[in-house]
Amino acid sequence: MPARRFSLPGIQDLSKEQDAVLSLPKYGRHLVVGGPGTGKSVIALLRARRHQRNGDPYLFLVFNHILHQASRQLYGDGLDSETWVAWFHRLFFDVTGESVPKRRSTGPDGFEPIDWNGVEDIVDAMPSIPDFDRQFLVIDEGQDMPPAFYGCLVSLGFENFFVVADQNQQITEENSNRTEIANALCIDANEILELTKNYRNSAPVARLARSFYTGDPSTPPPELPEVDSSATPKLYSFDDGLERIAIGILRLADRDPRQLIGVLAPNNTVRQRYYVALQNVDVNLDNPRPSVETFYGNHRPDVVFGQGGILVINSQACKGLEFDSVVLADINDHYVRASDLDPTKRRFYVMAARARKQVFLLLNRSSGGTRHIEEILTADPSILRREALQNA
Repeated sequence: MPARRFSLPGIQDLSKEQDAVLSLPKYGRHLVVGGPGTGKSVIALLRARRHQRNGDPYLFLVFNHILHQASRQLYGDGLDSETWVAWFHRLFFDVTGESVPKRRSTGPDGFEPIDWNGVEDIVDAMPSIPDFDRQFLVIDEGQDMPPAFYGCLVSLGFENFFVVADQNQQITEENSNRTEIANALCIDANEILELTKNYRNSAPVARLARSFYTGDPSTPPPELPEVDSSATPKLYSFDDGLERIAIGILRLADRDPRQLIGVLAPNNTVRQRYYVALQNVDVNLDNPRPSVETFYGNHRPDVVFGQGGILVINSQACKGLEFDSVVLADINDHYVRASDLDPTKRRFYVMAARARKQVFLLLNRSSGGTRHIEEILTADPSILRREALQNA
């Protein structure tokens, strides 16, 4: 597969505000907030690289497995990193001799969340606190870890934190806002640094992402990039099956085999349908057929983010990732609570902002789904163009 641009910038390529964040004191507790595309994850990785070069004991923590893969590839050799859940379970057992207590599952998937009150009780009963004051924790997407996670780490003796976060990008059930992270880490509000400039998205993509901004002032949306020639995002509505849609996505990939396309699905059912369609549909292309991969649950193939292709994933897995183009599949199948549109708007804010150049939204009229999805979509045709695909 053709290679694409996927590497950390050099120190000389950082903006003044990014350089100021990277230059924060080595020891202490730091919280950096910024909207999508402001370079939070890049700065966190560069911070980890600085610790590595200094021979410091550090750990880079991320939310999920696919972001873990992407971060390690972007960093290059030697990143000391883990997903936060796996690391916390092992740390807790090593320190306390007990497994992390869980709450009984109430959902259909059988997932048992951490019982943070039980965690606190075990830590409080410890006769002595471990010595972690020389360990450096660098945490990416920090809004997706619960406040009790930070409080527990402080109780266990951790002193040095570098956390990057944006509470406007919360799409998990257990999360932290800016104030909760700062309070848990005893960081004064005046000491929180903000990144304000968007270095990822084209101007049309940035405008679409901003249309989903909920108005939460904790992390204002980044400044819009200068106007460029990228195409206005489009919403296609269709009702004649997936074959024509799959052909369109494959031809989009064929126009530039170096690009990585993210197909972001509302649930596993939609994800699997698109994955199968993209693998099996018959289409004539000018270049070799692009790779089509999916990533979910315990299915964790090695995705090469430095190559072109198509990656089909669930929407909650897209946090922190970057694609050249993004396709939001069957948007009407996203859950929308009519009395509170903000959770859905935050999810779309995150999804749209994954794209560097182009965003396409697909509304599948034949699947039914929620009738409230239009309530979160802008009516401004200069931000989102609408087109109905007629039956072939």
